Amino acid sequence: MVKTFVHFERKFKGLACKCHQIVMSSTIVGDAMKKGISPQKIAYLIFALIGAVIMLAIYLNFAAQSQGGIFCTVYSSVYHILPQGDDPPPLPRACIKRPETSIDTTRIISQEKSIVEDQLVEYIVSCYQKNRGYNNLTMPCYSLKIVSLAGEISELDITDNMEATGFICDTLENSKIIDILGRTMDYSSISGRACGTSDQITWIVHQNTIKKGDIVEIKYANRKIKVIT
Repeated sequence: MVKTFVHFERKFKGLACKCHQIVMSSTIVGDAMKKGISPQKIAYLIFALIGAVIMLAIYLNFAAQSQGGIFCTVYSSVYHILPQGDDPPPLPRACIKRPETSIDTTRIISQEKSIVEDQLVEYIVSCYQKNRGYNNLTMPCYSLKIVSLAGEISELDITDNMEATGFICDTLENSKIIDILGRTMDYSSISGRACGTSDQITWIVHQNTIKKGDIVEIKYANRKIKVIT
């Protein structure tokens, strides 16, 4: 906690310095115009001001990505206290909370296990790609009714399917799985293959496998995908 506070304090000191640079740059431009300095020098000062603004924008985005909830909470509080004017600046992208929305249930009617696996993987990857990059976000993507599945589908089956494509694991990683007995296992130790180094799929499935009659919810939550029944 102490380390987080110190790191956060340093971030805001850096932000204060960058804000000071912007204020100083704008003041210098104003003084220059009053004193009759040449247009060329004024142009240089304007470019310096634009550069300071760009640096501040980059810094805000980096801080939002690295600090997540702590930075966004403080930033949002200050943002809403200060006067906004007619055209207020947007919040950093990583701090935007998109509201949860209700979704319709889609029926997956195939009996064949491999086809149902393909469809589930397609929905999982689609949910991640639509929302990736948002830190402070929980977003329901799909509700899927498994109508006629013959057999059961485990997290290992889903991860095998992802790995077999040769490219999905480069986008959405799943290094750990919940096996059919409910144990957390390294995917590489079971399959002899790798699906990235991060565990980006959270498997919250009744009795650990998806079966005929299940309703599967797929959600994006803080850069991970939740698969829930």
